[in-house]
Amino acid sequence: MSEHIKKVYSFYSWVYDAFFGKIFEHGRFVAFHMMDVKPSDTILEVGVGTGLSLPLYPRETKVIGIDISQEMLEKADMKKKYYNLTNVELYNMDASSMTFADNTFNKVIASHVITVVPDPFRTLNEIKRVCKEGGEIFILNYTGCNNKIVSGFEKFISPFRYKMGLGKHIDLDELLRNAHLSITNERRVNFLEMCRLVECKNNSVST
Repeated sequence: MSEHIKKVYSFYSWVYDAFFGKIFEHGRFVAFHMMDVKPSDTILEVGVGTGLSLPLYPRETKVIGIDISQEMLEKADMKKKYYNLTNVELYNMDASSMTFADNTFNKVIASHVITVVPDPFRTLNEIKRVCKEGGEIFILNYTGCNNKIVSGFEKFISPFRYKMGLGKHIDLDELLRNAHLSITNERRVNFLEMCRLVECKNNSVST
């Protein structure tokens, strides 16, 4: 993971809940309901950030959260303690090189991660590896506006967005095809529906 991204999110950790938390609140709740979490599930949150979604999970469900930013994880740990979330474990870990065993999790969600990491394909394959075969993978990310003019402008400013830690432009559909993942459910969420939430079945081994 880029050291630049680590530094950016270390800075954002102090304002993330107040600013980004509100902007992405709608998508967070829609994602949770789409996941249809069962008490017996073992969940992985890739890029758990400050842990805004952690209180939503049933207390019987085991939830593992990872993030590259230690400062973000410290905020998540504060929520874990405040809400007494004994079902939650948090780890400082790079999403592109996870230490979990193959076929560990029933469901994996990556919120606002895929466009930020240096190698989205490698990260997605790691997600597939740790997700059980037949398990569910959820990707929630900013993908831009459907308007062609606005979309063209977004591609132009993509390098500047990446430097700010807001992600670079990617073709999510192409990425999923290359990873042999098919969308089984999809929603547009958040302000002006600029974010896509997709659900995929993990039906093949990593490539």
